[in-house]
Order: sequence, then C-alpha cells, then structure tokens
Amino acid sequence: RYPEKDWLVGSSLPSDFNPTTIQKILNELSPESVRIFWESKKFEGLTDKVEPWYGTAYSIEKVSPSTIQAWMSSAPNENLHLPAPNVFIPTNLSIKNAQVKIKLPVLLRKSSYSKLWYKPDTVFFTPKAYVKINFDCPHAINSPETEVLTDLFTRLLMDYLNEYVGLSSLLIPSFVFHASAYCARVAGLRYHVRCIDCGFQVTLVGYNHKLRILLETIVDKIAKFEVKPDRFSVIK
Repeated sequence: RYPEKDWLVGSSLPSDFNPTTIQKILNELSPESVRIFWESKKFEGLTDKVEPWYGTAYSIEKVSPSTIQAWMSSAPNENLHLPAPNVFIPTNLSIKNAQVKIKLPVLLRKSSYSKLWYKPDTVFFTPKAYVKINFDCPHAINSPETEVLTDLFTRLLMDYLNEYVGLSSLLIPSFVFHASAYCARVAGLRYHVRCIDCGFQVTLVGYNHKLRILLETIVDKIAKFEVKPDRFSVIK
C-alpha cells in the first residue's frame, strides 16, 4: 500500500487528488468482488480451519455465481439511500487577508452583555477558525453544590446537543435539510461544552466558511434546552 520509507506515516501523509485512483477503487466496490466477514457463535464446530497465531476457528466459502447474479438482479432496497447534501462542507477555502501580524486578540465589539475578541491566524494561514464562547453564570461556583450542579448541567447539555444538534429543520435558500452533529464532524467541524470558572464554555473548531451554521444551531438548541429524566438518571 505504501513504499517502505512511508510505512510508519503513510496513512497520515497528505496526498494529491487523484481521480483515476479513486475511480479504480470505486470500480472494485461491486458484487463480484465483495468479501463478507460473518462472526457468530452459531458456527462453533462447523469450521474447518484454525488461525495460527490466536487459534481462531474459521472457514472460507466462495459466493456462488447464482447468488451474485441474484444480488445484481434484485430491486433496490428503499432503506438504502444516499444521505441529504451535507451543508457543513465548505466551498470557500480562501484565507482572510491579515496584513499586520497581531500578537494579541483585538476587541471588535462590546455591549452591556457581551464582548467579541478576534485574532487572525498569521502563522499557519489555514481557512479554519477556533471559536470560544464563555457564558458567565455568577452563581456557578458559589459553593461546592453549585459547582457540582454546573458540571452536571454541562454534561447534560453536551448529551442533549449530541442527540439533537441539527435534528430541527434548517431553512437554506432552495432547500430544507436535516443537519446533524455527524455531518458536522464529517465536514471537519467539532464542538464541545465544558465548565469554566465563570460558568460554562462552548468551543467550536473547523473550517470557518460553514462554522456559523453549526454555531447558530448549537445556540438555538441551548436556548431550547430541556432535561429529560431518563438522561438525567444516566448522566448523574
């Protein structure tokens, strides 16, 4: 798969886009070249081979041509379908022009309830953003009890977000889609909620072009946060 010099790092090295290689791999995804691995205790005593290192019993059987033909002739299963378009995939990877190297964050906006600080990436120049939002809760660490309650709150909130982020329909020009935390991860976006000294913090990391969609979804879900008794029993 990799040349000898890249054996240790091959899977991590960036490579050039090669549509020919991609198409070659896609062509192999066919009924004729399928391999099926079936592990079950129901085969105990019915195998005819033993794996030499761990002593695992197994058998190898060829898929009959008639079975392959039946697969190819069968009607599509309605439960197997392509996912909806992933709105989190960035299409604009341009770099914001930072002519002056800024060593410290700059205060862009200040109001009676919020402050917005910004610092451009003048080192790596990647089309990514690192967003931290602190929610100040004055009573979060007033006592050991409130500190424990705040920690429990953030755990429940993270659990709630993992289940519900994007399950509500988001209206985008020309189509309605159902986004999900999974779609965000596939597109290189991450988020996390944790306790801090003044309350709790929401962190978002990833390609900045579509990061705002994820942020708006999370903030909307925080505003509508509800604790389910069954999840509370698990998290506590």
